[in-house]
Amino acid sequence: MTHTPGALLITPEADIIPVNLPADTVGRLVVMRSVIRCERVDVVALTDQVDMWVDDEGLFNHPVNKLATLLAVRFGFTWREYHGPVLLTGGADAEGETVPLSKDKILALLTSLEEL
Repeated sequence: MTHTPGALLITPEADIIPVNLPADTVGRLVVMRSVIRCERVDVVALTDQVDMWVDDEGLFNHPVNKLATLLAVRFGFTWREYHGPVLLTGGADAEGETVPLSKDKILALLTSLEEL
């Protein structure tokens, strides 16, 4: 049986890495901060079904992530560049908890990223 990852990491070097996130909030935040390489995360809601998690201080700590910036532009976020690794997840549920990306959403994002 194959397992679909719940998130995609995009590095400044344009690597795209699947990431499995823990189900619990605390564990999920620990993994997010670890893969994004930061202390404080911030979220950019690209759509109601796709969130892009970034280093809140990425501008000062990391190089520009051109692929993440182009992806954000595709969703209408044209006013800034994004820095450092970013993590794409599903949106939030009714309680505000981050949900994993669906298999269909992962495939759509990978196709979109390939076109950039």
